[in-house]
Amino acid sequence: MATNIEICTNALLLLGDSAIASLTENTDRARRCANIYPQARRDVLRAHPWNCLVRRVQLAPLAQAPAFGWNQQFAVPGDFLRLLDVSVNRCQVDFEYEDRKILANATVLDVRYLADLPESAWDANLTDIMIKRMVKDLAYPITKSTSLAQLKAQEFEVAWKRAKSVDGQENPPEEFSSNSPFLEARL
Repeated sequence: MATNIEICTNALLLLGDSAIASLTENTDRARRCANIYPQARRDVLRAHPWNCLVRRVQLAPLAQAPAFGWNQQFAVPGDFLRLLDVSVNRCQVDFEYEDRKILANATVLDVRYLADLPESAWDANLTDIMIKRMVKDLAYPITKSTSLAQLKAQEFEVAWKRAKSVDGQENPPEEFSSNSPFLEARL
């Protein structure tokens, strides 16, 4: 189970730099990590539906309905990062997402979403890709080498594709029913 400090330290070590004990320590390497890590983390977590971050919740409507267009609005959970699926009794429903609320014409919603979970909840695949992302982002600031920064960016892209592929293979393939608009479009 990794922490943000371990992820940053591993990235620094892979670039030939020294370890850090805290993101708040008074060193250039810690300040760089403290500045780069939050945005890189959010970007990596939102960019793919990582299985270890998927959560399911059933939402009840808020007391106040939207001003117009929809009958109900539903607040997303506090750890909400990205919306994956909205349904009622396993049937897709029309909805809109705005201002951390889901607007829909339903009395209850089944929602699958990505949760913003701590690093200790991540699987090894996600932790590894985050280390590689930090290596990519820190390569030039740490080494001042453009060629090394380009190499680390290429290595990250290869690792990124592999990590998403491995994560995606843990779920069964999506099947379309015979009356699917995807299948009808092919006929």
